[in-house]
Amino acid sequence: PLSLGTFTVIFSLLLVFLQLLILRKNFKLEHALQIPISILFGWFIDLTMAMMDGLVMEQYVVKFLFLLLGCVILGVGVYTEVAADVAMLPGESFVRAVSSTWKKEFGATKICFDVSMTVIAGAMSLFYTHRLEGVREGTIVAALLVGFIARLIGRRAPFLKRLLAADAAAPTQPAAVPAGRTDWV
Repeated sequence: PLSLGTFTVIFSLLLVFLQLLILRKNFKLEHALQIPISILFGWFIDLTMAMMDGLVMEQYVVKFLFLLLGCVILGVGVYTEVAADVAMLPGESFVRAVSSTWKKEFGATKICFDVSMTVIAGAMSLFYTHRLEGVREGTIVAALLVGFIARLIGRRAPFLKRLLAADAAAPTQPAAVPAGRTDWV
């Protein structure tokens, strides 16, 4: 019996290995940063699970609203993580490797990846427990919605990508802005 965080770390390491196979010579040393990030992420998952252990939501509507809120937060996080082009969690980095290698749009690839993981989880649940366990309508909604939200932000707010890229490329000392120029905003 593995904790959710430990399983996430193991699965993340598998995704890093698959990225190595997909990217081959384009796999950079910075991609290895996903390993310590995954370990830290897995630890935080287990910590959060322990912190929320006593939280019980009885009403279906409240559960669904929290699901939607979580999807929005995750979708924004995925978008900013990818747009900023920083070290990512292996799930998003794997999707980026697939989408860049086969020239597919990230958001659509993310949706396909998440739906595939949901179908595989459902099939494994049926195979091992002979019933659906851990995969319900919330899993399906999240699989469809997170990538859609990331994709929507990319289409509706392209200035965020420029802003994030500008912050990443900004010099440590502010440069003087010539008089009359307003394109730096």
